[in-house]
Amino acid sequence: MEQKTFTFAEKDGIKLSADLITGKEKASQTIIYFHGGGLLYGSRNDLNDAYIGQFLENGFNVLLADYRLAPEVKLPEIYEDASDLILYFRHHAESLGLPDKEFILFGQSSGAFLALMLASDPTLPRPCAILSFYGYSSVSSPWLKERNKYFNTFPLISESLKNAMIRQTPLTMGSVDTRYPLYVYSRQSGKWLDLVFGENYSEADLKPFELDPERDFHFLPPVFLAHSFADEDVPIEESEKIKNGTLVSELFTVHDLPHDFDTHTAGAEGRMAYDAAIRFLQEVKKNQ
Repeated sequence: MEQKTFTFAEKDGIKLSADLITGKEKASQTIIYFHGGGLLYGSRNDLNDAYIGQFLENGFNVLLADYRLAPEVKLPEIYEDASDLILYFRHHAESLGLPDKEFILFGQSSGAFLALMLASDPTLPRPCAILSFYGYSSVSSPWLKERNKYFNTFPLISESLKNAMIRQTPLTMGSVDTRYPLYVYSRQSGKWLDLVFGENYSEADLKPFELDPERDFHFLPPVFLAHSFADEDVPIEESEKIKNGTLVSELFTVHDLPHDFDTHTAGAEGRMAYDAAIRFLQEVKKNQ
């Protein structure tokens, strides 16, 4: 395994970095990964090494990407970061030592949301496929504005504690210890949109970040979805809706497991989900 770290952009004095991980022989397709965390926390390095190894062993490179986090910046700036990474990759694939510019977009939760938005953007290069693990396709989904019952079983996060977690300058990494309570606050209060768009957002601000099932799903590239029926954060109906509206797709489901069911690699379901995703990608490649 070989890893190359590079800077693909600099914003607000913050360097945005990415890690390109390849096997002994560099593959023709690269999986570009955007981490989850509700756009409020997380890190490009949170994809478990076991899953990275599964991709490498089956003939894929893996590219792990930074993006700036909300609420220090807002969703349009986050989307710009993700777009910049794709454009950088397409323009520099050869200098990175890769034999081809083909790529697959992969995200978990809010990272899957970014992947779906990017894949539907006609101004960006088109990916070969999307891997959406417990993701969603619109910031206007009603559950994002509701006080979530599961998160309200946690100790209440106060306004003052929420404010104390917000930095004065942008950041690209937020640990579970220092930033997860910010996400808990957003779901307890139903104010996630306030954090990612700003308190004075309008419906017009949301429109660019909504995929319409009738208008947009039909034009998505092949999509592999994975979701738990017991997801306490993102309803499985989000993945079912995408599955039902796309031309080429597959939905892998698990029962009685939490939102990020693949976090613990000791669980067979996590390995099985990635095996299924790889088979899906191999089938897509064969049919190209």
